[in-house]
Parts: sequence; C-alpha cells; structure tokens
Amino acid sequence: PSPPNTGNKQPMADKIIVLNLGTTSFKCKLFDFARGERAIASCAVERVGAAAPSPWQFKASDARQDGLAPCRDHAAAFHLCIGLLQDHGLIRSLDDLDGAGFKTVHGGPISGAVPVDDAVLAVLDEYAAFAPAHNPMYAALMRQLRAKHPALSQVACFETAFHAGMPAYRATYGVPYAWMTKYGVRRYGFHGASHSYIAAKLRDLAPDARRVISLHLGGSSSLCAIKDGKSIATSMGATPQSGLFQNNRVGDFDLFCLPRLVAGEGSLDRVMDILASEGGFLGLSGVSNDLRDVLQAADAGNNQAALAFAAFVDNCIGYIGMFTAYLQGIDAVVFTGGIGLNCAPLREKICQHLDYLGVAIDPKLTTGKISTTDSKIAVWCLETDEELMVARQTHNVLGN
Repeated sequence: PSPPNTGNKQPMADKIIVLNLGTTSFKCKLFDFARGERAIASCAVERVGAAAPSPWQFKASDARQDGLAPCRDHAAAFHLCIGLLQDHGLIRSLDDLDGAGFKTVHGGPISGAVPVDDAVLAVLDEYAAFAPAHNPMYAALMRQLRAKHPALSQVACFETAFHAGMPAYRATYGVPYAWMTKYGVRRYGFHGASHSYIAAKLRDLAPDARRVISLHLGGSSSLCAIKDGKSIATSMGATPQSGLFQNNRVGDFDLFCLPRLVAGEGSLDRVMDILASEGGFLGLSGVSNDLRDVLQAADAGNNQAALAFAAFVDNCIGYIGMFTAYLQGIDAVVFTGGIGLNCAPLREKICQHLDYLGVAIDPKLTTGKISTTDSKIAVWCLETDEELMVARQTHNVLGN
C-alpha cells in the first residue's frame, strides 16, 4: 500500500506513464491510480528518426489532437508527448509523474518489474543480440532520461516475466548445458503483458476455464498455454524472432540452412537482416507485411499470398495442438492483438481446423464470447491491455 498523504505531497505512485517503444514508433499512456487505474491520456508518434516531421496523435477524455513534429529519436518523442500532457493540463511538469514504466522486452536472467539501475542497463546491453530491434532503443531512452531527469523513477517491466515459471524441461534447448548458464541460451517467451492480461480477464469472465490457449496475433505474434492463470508454455523462445512467422520475421527456422544462405547472399549479417526484416508475411507472400493486403491479394488469385495465409493458419494450429497436449485438454481459446481481434477470416479458418475438438463459432459474433452455445470449448475475442499491466507492475514497485 502507498504511504499516507502528508502535507501537500501526493500519495506515492499516483501518476504513472507507460512507455512502449517500436523501431520507428513511440507510444505512451498516462495512468492515474488515484482514479482507480484509469488511463487519462495517450500519445502515439510514428516515423521516429525520419528526416521528415513525425506524425503524432494525442487522445484524452475531452481532447483529440494530431500534428507533425521533428522527432530525431525516442527521447524527442517522449518530450513531445510530455509537452502535450502539459498543454492539456494533465501534468504541470515531469515532477508530477511518480514514475515511468517501460514495456521492456529482454532482460535475460532479470524477470518481473525492477527499478532501472546500472545493473539493469548492463543486462539490456548484454542481451541486445537476442532482441536487437528492442533492447538498444529502450536502454538508450532510459539512459537519456536518467541523465536529463534523474528524479524520474524508472521501472523496467520485462515481457518475459509471465513465462518465468515454465517447467525447466520446457525452457531448454538441446544444446550444451553450458550455453544456457554461460550465454543465457534458453526459451524465455514474450508478450507477457498481453498474455497475463488475458489470463486475468478470463479468470473474471470464465473462472471455470482452467486450461486456456491465448493467441496474441498482430505485427508480432505468439501463443501461450495458460493453466490456472499461469503460463506453462509459449511459442516464442530465446528471442522474439522465433515461434510463429510474423509480419516480416521468419519465426521458426532450421539454422543449418545458414551456410548455404551465407554463400548465396554474401554475409551472415545480410542473411540475419533478411530473416529479421524481409521474412514472414512480407517475404512469403511477396506482397506486404500486412495480413489485410495479403488476404486481399489471395482473394484476387495470388498463389504466394494464399500460401502465406495457409501457412500462418497451419503454424497456429500446430502450436494449439502441442499446447492442448501440454494442458491435457482445453477449456477456452482466446484471440487478441490487432489481427486476432480484426481478422475474422483467420479466426474462422483456425476454428474450422479445431472442429475435431468440438469447437464451433458464430461468424456473426466479433467480440466477447464468439463460440456457439453447443461448442465444447469456449472461444473468446478480447481486447488486451498491455499498458495497464505495465502500469500495475510499475505502481507496485514504486508503492513498495
């Protein structure tokens, strides 16, 4: 619990800003815990680092605003959003913020939510090779804020935390054991904020659903097997590049193809760059990294696009089958994420492949419980709230 209010000082950790960084994007949400975990404003900046001004959008309960502003890096985007919060009277200055929570990706041996210090930054650097599109930018902004705003409390909330309780035998690869202890080579899993939110939400909506498979499908996608509210398996492994193939990431891949690819493409760096940015929907379809474009092309007769969609469905079905065995049955399947929520053809195709389990959905239903009354397994379509989970973790760390 927070300490009692003394004098004019506000209770600890009332206002928490949650920061979510993408390669060329910046998103933040301001939460006010004095109003019951309420998100009172959000800001999104696109094309961070581009030569042209960056488009931004600001939303609050009584305001909508957008515009363009130069943002050479994530620190500039952060200060743009802080300025907008000030302009709308939501904070007077950074001193009004009790803390900043980062939706941090990979902390190796560090799990959960922890205050940002030199040790945390060192681990972010150490595991940058495992999350090259994420860790460096998070570490850079954390260092910039520490230097310019040392009084701002920062908390790193690691995406791997929800999966930290997986059985050891499921977290290991068949590599020399020393690689795990020396280099941290093991399965970690990601999208922890989303999967943990789904676990908590479904516990409220359907408390009898003990065995749940959560499908977080979006630009980055993963599945999670949840038993009694805890992750027991997930599709991503040591890095966010593994598991399902994604918008432009390769997903599961036989590494013994590398020698031939290096010989053909000229260097290992070039091959790794292709696997990380030119694979997935983009590489397989040859059309786009956006599933909407892929489906449109498939409907128009593009065979590569049709193959990409069919392969993605098959990826999902394969993991659902594996996780059904791990869970020894399923009580509920949950779709979330941008694709999971908005792509009805994908949900329908996946559920058609699950008819052997007695799964049946009503195509007219798009939110909440979408399974039919006679379906043997409940199917849900729920919006996730990763920022809320990060805000809660940050609030708990600072409040204690």
